Amino acid sequence: MRGVIFAILASFTWGLAPILFKLGLKAEVGNLFALMVHNFSAFLLASLLFFALGEPLKVGLRELVFISFGGMLSGFLGLFFYFEAVRHGKVSIVAPIASTSPLWSVLFAYVLLGESLNFQKLVGVLLIVLGITLLSLSKQ
Repeated sequence: MRGVIFAILASFTWGLAPILFKLGLKAEVGNLFALMVHNFSAFLLASLLFFALGEPLKVGLRELVFISFGGMLSGFLGLFFYFEAVRHGKVSIVAPIASTSPLWSVLFAYVLLGESLNFQKLVGVLLIVLGITLLSLSKQ
């Protein structure tokens, strides 16, 4: 249940963030500068919480490499593309399209992690993609 609660909180947070991005990108702010500000502010908040909570530093090199590459993909490259989409498109259209990531996560989890792929997961992913498609195709 705890995982579901945090997933809902993440969804709410990620639903609000594009609105802030769109407002911030209205000026002639370049994507690279926006990414630096985004990631630096995230780094500051994470550092503050890390030291305030006294979280132990237990990470191996392998895990550190995977987390770093994941950060480069999501925290840099994904956001770079996303900022470009938000800058040039309507948030109500580009945010749902960008939210098709569960489709890719299920596929990559099956291929790379060996997670099971059953009928319920396939139908769930199909419904998510169908809903996102309907939102994206709707007239404003």
